[in-house]
Amino acid sequence: MLPFAIKGGHLLQELVPYVVATPNNLAHLDLQPFGVAVQPEHVIDPLRLDSAIFLDLLHKLDGLTFGPEGMPMPKWVFYDCAEVPGAIYGLARPAAQIWPRVRELFKIPQGYEGLVPVSMYVAIPMQRQGTWFGHNLSSLAPVFRRLDLLDELDLAGLGSLTKGLALKCFGVRQFWGATQWLSKALYIHVKFGPLDLQTAYTPAHSEHETLTYGFAVTDDKLRSSMGDLTIDLPRPPVDFWVDGSDVAAMIALQDRIEAGEHFCIPSAPRRSGELVQVPIARLTAADPPARAP
Repeated sequence: MLPFAIKGGHLLQELVPYVVATPNNLAHLDLQPFGVAVQPEHVIDPLRLDSAIFLDLLHKLDGLTFGPEGMPMPKWVFYDCAEVPGAIYGLARPAAQIWPRVRELFKIPQGYEGLVPVSMYVAIPMQRQGTWFGHNLSSLAPVFRRLDLLDELDLAGLGSLTKGLALKCFGVRQFWGATQWLSKALYIHVKFGPLDLQTAYTPAHSEHETLTYGFAVTDDKLRSSMGDLTIDLPRPPVDFWVDGSDVAAMIALQDRIEAGEHFCIPSAPRRSGELVQVPIARLTAADPPARAP
């Protein structure tokens, strides 16, 4: 159990942590992030045949999360860009305790007695030591809402809890990630504090309306992201707002970034009907941005 109180603490009583990593990468991970121990039998080696069913279930979790958004991950990308070079941390439930409708969604093989993943966070180490790039955050929370399964287990906070424990497990000191302006995941990412912008419009990505963001990782940020109400992170005031559908505004902000200005997303977007507005704060010399990836 965590040594501090969080709003989603009940999840750690209902779910168990797991890690997917090759033996070489595993040696560099903290398997007791904030005291939440990953049991040896819940460490999955992607190089072994007996990991196949669990890794298939992970792939299905990704499809359930990102299939509706049109960005499910091909299985070879999972292996080449996540399981082998990086690491995966998540929370799961034994197959014997899985909910019947979830069993149907995953098409769990008859006789399988292992874990069924309920969430996962994937990250990849970068060239600079301690710097990682976030690859994938998946959670069954939106699936539970769609299927009206909240009576089975309230999964509120599962995504941020998973990401917070994952970054601690991976030993991340500087984090970078990419997401879309209209992605609901942005509400999770800002729980870690202000997000320094590296791009605001990204043609290099298949989704051009993608932003690239980063932040220096501290225990306070991780605890705050997981719902520790004793932590109050400093956030700069908002200078202006960007409509999450306004491509021209994204390009204009990208031009300013390339011209040398520095910006961050200080807090969560605001919604009004279909309108989503993302807050932007301009960073000054007194608020140096994170080092570029």
